Amino acid sequence: MKITWYGTATIGIDDGKTRLIFDPFVRMNKKLETSPIEAFAGFDAVLITHGHFDHIYSIPELAKVDEKVPIYCTGAPKKTLVKKGVPEERIKVFGYNDVLEIGDFKIRVHQFRHIVFDPVYILSVVPRCILNFPKLFWVAYTNRTMPMGGEIVAFEIENGGKKIFLTGSFRDCPEREFPKDIDMLILANGGSVFVPEKTKDFIAKYHPKKIFVDHFDDAFPPLTRDVSVERLRRTVEKNHPDIEFIKPEIGEAVEL
Repeated sequence: MKITWYGTATIGIDDGKTRLIFDPFVRMNKKLETSPIEAFAGFDAVLITHGHFDHIYSIPELAKVDEKVPIYCTGAPKKTLVKKGVPEERIKVFGYNDVLEIGDFKIRVHQFRHIVFDPVYILSVVPRCILNFPKLFWVAYTNRTMPMGGEIVAFEIENGGKKIFLTGSFRDCPEREFPKDIDMLILANGGSVFVPEKTKDFIAKYHPKKIFVDHFDDAFPPLTRDVSVERLRRTVEKNHPDIEFIKPEIGEAVEL
């Protein structure tokens, strides 16, 4: 399989026969290299972890560019997408614990949790928000029109004897059980400067062979900022030297 990061939480997974894209979103920061909406076309399925705007904002446009691709999500994002003009028949609703079979991919849906933004992160973006209030207002309003609705999932993806666990946001759920023997954990690294602490127990328990980080970019300022992954990298290398740590480059595929 090839795993490609397109910015923010947008991940493409390709087994050579079937191509999946997760949480497609065109970054709004003109200073960043950004994948155009056309880069998200031609996939066999779109899958959504939750309904926040940085996970679904680009889907109505994508549905016009690619008139065939089905969109898989829970009920809350479906309501938002239908309001935004996505044809209802294009949307396939799944529930927690459902298993989706798309090509040779077997995808189990796990109920998950969204990160809680920590005070240090929030305070770090306050000056930018004050200086860019009109843009802040637009981003905040847009996010309000695309609520999570209390629904967030992580995907357990199996293909060819390999297993990936993909999170669109990360908050540990110690009361739940997730797959063991993970070949790759795709770990959302945004919204907090304390990701090493927040992920410590999960990584120790499930011990993936590889950790592939995303969602660390300054995708929609002023509410976002770059979140360094280096402390997480050092923590993983110190405590789990056998785990390969991958910080991807936008648009460059990684083999699994």
